[in-house]
Amino acid sequence: MNMKSVSSKILGPGYGVIAAGCIVENFIFRTEWFMLGSVIGVLWLAAGLVGLILAMRELKKGEGYMLVQTGPYAISRNPVMAANLLGIMPGLCLVLNTNIGILGIAAAAYLFLKHVRDEETALEDEFGEVYQAYRERVSLLLPLPFTGGN
Repeated sequence: MNMKSVSSKILGPGYGVIAAGCIVENFIFRTEWFMLGSVIGVLWLAAGLVGLILAMRELKKGEGYMLVQTGPYAISRNPVMAANLLGIMPGLCLVLNTNIGILGIAAAAYLFLKHVRDEETALEDEFGEVYQAYRERVSLLLPLPFTGGN
């Protein structure tokens, strides 16, 4: 499964809605700029970018022939998506001063949840019991105290 094409199919529409929301709210509706929101957004965005860089660096170590279970992949089965959905996209919404952009995050999250089962089925076919044990141990996006590995 090509990660780049899946990511663009999932994240592309979300980022598109964020950009459109920025244009509509800031240039058409001329909403008031919120400086503190922008500062918080830059920090949030930076945290998401750090998470994305760490996840991509760790993924590159595996180069498609092994199941990566170290680094960010030790706490999330999808740290690239977690960095985008929970860090970069919300940070952009704050920096770009768009509330409509939140719909982009929702759209990307919906598309992610729609496609993640196919990806996990392919990984289970490729790695078998190793992936099943990994899936039971590690959460889908972020570790939450009340969920097992799901």
